[in-house]
Amino acid sequence: MKLLKTLVASAVVLAVMPAFAYEAGDIIVKAGVVNINPVDGNADTSALVAGSELNLSSDTQLGLTAVYMISEQFGVELLAATPFTHTAEGDGGAIDGVDVLTTKHLPPTVSAQYYPMGADSAIQPYVGLGLNYTFFWDEEDDAGLGSNGLKPSFGLAYSAGIDYMINDQWLVNASVWKVDIDTEVKGGAADGLEVEIDPLAFMLACGFKF
Repeated sequence: MKLLKTLVASAVVLAVMPAFAYEAGDIIVKAGVVNINPVDGNADTSALVAGSELNLSSDTQLGLTAVYMISEQFGVELLAATPFTHTAEGDGGAIDGVDVLTTKHLPPTVSAQYYPMGADSAIQPYVGLGLNYTFFWDEEDDAGLGSNGLKPSFGLAYSAGIDYMINDQWLVNASVWKVDIDTEVKGGAADGLEVEIDPLAFMLACGFKF
């Protein structure tokens, strides 16, 4: 009888426990704002203009992630966004403060994620490691260098984030990525110029678990 009471009590507790945990087959979609901040000193242009380099501006756009849970603790995430626009501004020398190049890009990223917390936790932190492919278009040669744009980039992406489960379906999220984006200028006076963007990306979002 004591064992029966214990089993009944356990069943009641499990029945009222919030279903915070992710399960295999869950799909979590998150939408919010993403800010991309390139590192400083993106390109050394001293060979073209003495004592100069390029700095890329930051940009904020609509971000979207979709996560498919392989198990309770492992998932696969796809990161997408509306196009980012960056302006390369000269720093130092005769091009100090001059807009040299403007470009748009998209950085789709696929990452494997690990969620360490248990089923009864409303807070679900995670870390991720993935691959990024960035392509550029609609470049504007503001300085008249005769360039034909930027080459696509392929590199690693490191991420971390935290989900707070409002209930068993709705959540809020904060996340960050460090992305390896390295490209080269095509054509013109700056042909072959290496441009290291390597941005930090920050996202605040709301999400829904299907």
